[in-house]
Amino acid sequence: MPSQEHVHIITAGDDIAATYTASFRDYPGITRTYVFSDSTIYLKHADPEIEKMRFAIRNAISAAKNTSTSIGIPFSNEVISAPAYPAVCDALTGIHRKHPGARYTFDLSGGSKPLCMALLALAPWVNGEIRSAFDEKILRSVPLPYLPARAMLANPNYQTILALLVKYGKNEKRSTTPAPVSRQYLYQQLWPLYVMARTRKDSPAATCKKGRKAADELTQSTFSWFMTALEDAGLAEAASTDGNRKEKFYRITEKGEMAFRFGSDPATSTLVKTVLETL
Repeated sequence: MPSQEHVHIITAGDDIAATYTASFRDYPGITRTYVFSDSTIYLKHADPEIEKMRFAIRNAISAAKNTSTSIGIPFSNEVISAPAYPAVCDALTGIHRKHPGARYTFDLSGGSKPLCMALLALAPWVNGEIRSAFDEKILRSVPLPYLPARAMLANPNYQTILALLVKYGKNEKRSTTPAPVSRQYLYQQLWPLYVMARTRKDSPAATCKKGRKAADELTQSTFSWFMTALEDAGLAEAASTDGNRKEKFYRITEKGEMAFRFGSDPATSTLVKTVLETL
C-alpha cells in the first residue's frame, strides 16, 4: 500500500533555506513542497535596503529549491499578489485538488502578515498542521479547530446542493453576494442525482414507472432535512427576493463555498466536478 502524500507549505522569508532544511527533522515524510511568496519580492525598489532584502529572499528561495531538488522532493513557488486572501484561496484550492488525500503541514515563519494570515485562516479546510514563530524566535504548533463540515460532505447529496448553489450564484452578475436559488429549483435538480445514504433491500413491487424504486426517491421531508442541516452548519442560508414571497430561496455562504472547495470530491458527479473547476 503506497504511503500517504505529505504536502509541506512554507512562506518565504530571508531565512527560508535554513527553515526548510530544519523541516525535514520534524517532518521526515515530506513528498511535495510549495513555497508561498509575496509578488513584491520580484519587483525592483528604489530603496537600496528594501531591494537588498528582496534579493536575499529570492536567493533563499533558490537555495531551498536546490536543497529540495537534491533529495528528489518536487518544489514549486506560488507567487501571491495582493489582495492576499483570495489569491491564497485559489492557490490552495488548486493544490488540494491535485493532492486531495495528502497530509498538509504549514510553516508560517516568513513572508508578509497578509500572506501568513490568509494561510492561517485557510489551513483548517485541509486539516493542516501549522507552525509559526509569531513574534518569537522559536516555532510553535498552532492548534486548529475541528471542522464537522468535512464529515458532513461525505454525503454526496450535500456536495450536489452546494454545487447547485455555487453554480446558480455565479450565473448572474453580482458583487459579493451570491444569487439566491429557489427551493423548488434545488429540489428538482437534486432529484435525479439523489443518492440514498443507506442501502435497502428493494422489493419488485416498489418499482416506479420511470424505472426508479420508490424507496430511492427524494422526498420533500428528506430534502427539507438536508437544507436545515446546511443552514444549521452555516453552509447555506435562507434568502429573500423581490416580488416572490411564497417561494423559499437559499444562497450559499462564504463558509459553504470553502467547505465545497475543500470538502467535495470531483468523482461525486459531473456537476460537482464542473463547478469545482470554476473555482
